[in-house]
Amino acid sequence: MANFEETSIGFKAVFQKTFNDTKSEADVLAMRIDSNDLSEKYIWLGNFPMMKEWVGDRDIKKFKDYGYALENQPFEASVTVPNTHLEYDKVGLYKPAIEQMAFNAKKFGGALVAKILANAADSTKGKCYDGKAFFAADHASGSDTYANSGTGALDTAHLLAAEAYMISIKGDTGQALGVSPTHLICGPKNLAAAITAVNKEHLTAGETNPTFKRYSLLVLPEIAGTEWYLMDLGKPVRPFVLQVAKDGVFESSDDHKFMKDAALFGCKSFMNAGYALWQLAYMSTGK
Repeated sequence: MANFEETSIGFKAVFQKTFNDTKSEADVLAMRIDSNDLSEKYIWLGNFPMMKEWVGDRDIKKFKDYGYALENQPFEASVTVPNTHLEYDKVGLYKPAIEQMAFNAKKFGGALVAKILANAADSTKGKCYDGKAFFAADHASGSDTYANSGTGALDTAHLLAAEAYMISIKGDTGQALGVSPTHLICGPKNLAAAITAVNKEHLTAGETNPTFKRYSLLVLPEIAGTEWYLMDLGKPVRPFVLQVAKDGVFESSDDHKFMKDAALFGCKSFMNAGYALWQLAYMSTGK
């Protein structure tokens, strides 16, 4: 016969192992920022300290504060287990449910990033540090203006054009930022085209495919349309931020025992996703 305390310890161990073993798309798309407050302000966004020849005194650059802040939000998942199942040692039946809860909790950060990606061209919902939509036609950098959004089907020609454009982006001082796209991101509607673009060695006429294995492919089910994205995810700084105060914290309670004759098990997170550097991402409508 199991009791609540033993069951709680067992469920927590199952949860933690699955949570730790699960990979999240957020690990690829976003830089994780640990938070110890209700919100965090990102003063450094839009500032790129670049190396230059040291002549005389150091050329001290003061970070420009764009006022971009991100508030943490609470999220939870919970299940109830009848006390009779504890008393008669039926808790093994719930192991898959606890494992799935842990899996979903770990994946949730990726879902948050995918959600803001879907809104990134919206001038209200997708506003980034410079006050414009993350994907916009008029981002300013120094004396130049850049459009990190465009049109075009998901094919070799449009991928290479997007890559060339991203490589050309310069910072406030006129130095190239060294953008180098590493990942192609799309939804299920573009799966076949994406596989052809990056996993097929030869094109229809037999010529060599110049984008074969050039980018890693990431397919997100949250992308419902034909849009596709090219991103540089090989730097310490990423296009998106996953801000985490609490991530998949397992909890249990038997306060329900008297009224509901059941025990409660769940997890909670206190986190949010936000926009970082538009310079590292390009979007095409896919049309």
